[in-house]
Amino acid sequence: MLRDDLFMKMKNFGVCFLRLTFLMISILCFAGIPNVTVAMTSGNDLDGKKEMGSDPPGVFFYRLEPSFYTGFAPRCQDPKRIHIHLGRGNQLRVTIELSDQIIDEYLADLALRYRIYDQLIRDSKMSLSQNMGFERFSRIISDENIQEMVTKKKSMSKEQYRKVSLEMLKKLNPGKVFHIKIDFDQRMREWSSLLGPLEGKKFSQREGLDLINEMLPTRMTVTELSITLKTKLQHVLNLCGQYGKCKDEESWERFYLASVDLFNTATGKIYPFKGDILDFYEFTVIYPVGTLNEFAKFEGEKIPLYPCPGKRSLCVHQRTKRVDHIPDIPCYGYLPWIPYMHVGKTLHNSFHSLWFSIDTRKNGFIPDEWRRNVRESRSGKPYPYLWLLSRGPMSHGCTHVNAGHISELRQMLPSDEKLLSQVVTYRNKSNHFDVFDIDGDGQPQVMGVKYYYAYSLKGKKPHRMRAPSDRKSFYKWLYKDHYRYDREGQVIFEKAATSKFKGTRAVTGKTYYDIPLYEADYSPETIQFYKPTNIPFVRELRRVSSTYSLNRKVLKLNGR
Repeated sequence: MLRDDLFMKMKNFGVCFLRLTFLMISILCFAGIPNVTVAMTSGNDLDGKKEMGSDPPGVFFYRLEPSFYTGFAPRCQDPKRIHIHLGRGNQLRVTIELSDQIIDEYLADLALRYRIYDQLIRDSKMSLSQNMGFERFSRIISDENIQEMVTKKKSMSKEQYRKVSLEMLKKLNPGKVFHIKIDFDQRMREWSSLLGPLEGKKFSQREGLDLINEMLPTRMTVTELSITLKTKLQHVLNLCGQYGKCKDEESWERFYLASVDLFNTATGKIYPFKGDILDFYEFTVIYPVGTLNEFAKFEGEKIPLYPCPGKRSLCVHQRTKRVDHIPDIPCYGYLPWIPYMHVGKTLHNSFHSLWFSIDTRKNGFIPDEWRRNVRESRSGKPYPYLWLLSRGPMSHGCTHVNAGHISELRQMLPSDEKLLSQVVTYRNKSNHFDVFDIDGDGQPQVMGVKYYYAYSLKGKKPHRMRAPSDRKSFYKWLYKDHYRYDREGQVIFEKAATSKFKGTRAVTGKTYYDIPLYEADYSPETIQFYKPTNIPFVRELRRVSSTYSLNRKVLKLNGR
């Protein structure tokens, strides 16, 4: 939350004042939640050193320098296809509905990123340092013949090239690409059973929004009932009444076509049909995140507190007037700082990286083998520092996203500054889960991620583990109660409340019962450090795309 250029200069009084301010804001935000109260953080943390795994997550480094993304996530230039959702459990889900254009441009995007990186390095405009992420990226580009595939595009049909591009997208992003196929005719037959109580009646805004969002549960998040939507929904209700009386195919067809029209209007036509089948691909990744360093009391237990839940668009940083903001103080590692809320005239709530790191030589809770880590090191010496996200209460109000993940998030978002401000994020109330039908099989799940690390700070330094880092012990700390393990070890929640969104407000939504936890694999963090340069260069390098007009002058590529 803190304004980055003032943060490191703040005195203890200022920090206490800001935390008190956020505490009061949080209380106001939670005034409408029954049985939820704010609780201060406890010092009774646990030492989980013995349980921490030997395969280290996070990003190891030697010094604070800029970096660029070396992973393989796609770029989406269309804000309405991006859904960013924070739910109970301290994880952030990012789902992109993959249009044909996104798939078609995927290989060209990879090839262009490689060529720009390579040219900057060869022309001595950028000097790599610390790790060898670019060498790994370059090797995969070469091994998978990405450049050659792009050059062969003209010799292939659109369908052939799209298939090749899609297969590569899936191969380079295992477990993140989902083929969704839904029989919409069957879905509308199920949905029509909800319309009966409102036939011949005036419906409220809440009733109208609920009905529209139930057309495609867990995917539709319509928050405003426009005159157009209201009129089309009323027409659908009238046709449903006629079908109920006649029960013939002709009246069903009229109802179905009107429902499709309503659906397309509500969703902006982002979901393509093949006949009566919704048939599309989605890219979904789930990141662990850190939230406000406070707890809420819910049903007698303390759970991480989410301040100011609701629907929020990305917004400009109030000092630099940019959504695509990069802090100019080194502790943030020149990583993206993406605001989604203004607090007063100078402060922000943002997605950003950690401003602190673990000293691997002195820290008391990381495993000894992590201290000896030399993975992808250029010098072969153990890394002295580690960015390791704490999945739980940690921030002054912002949403902490670890270095590799905030880099990947920026890669997926639109390159252009104006389009960035059109991206919408959704933040549930503290006790409400993110429930999503991730693979389109009609069986929603609570979203989660395989990441079991949470620790506290003391004197602005990582202090102690909040819970042991084995799965069951960590979940007992994170989820508290009201879940069980089935015979296969899958977590089943007895009930899972969700948020829905009315305007910009998060309100209580549907409650699911006996619903499983989906545990996404921890997404690898893939970045390459390079020697310091100016902020505009760092920013523009993260915007590279075949569907974006690159500022070559800023990247010192002018004349080529």
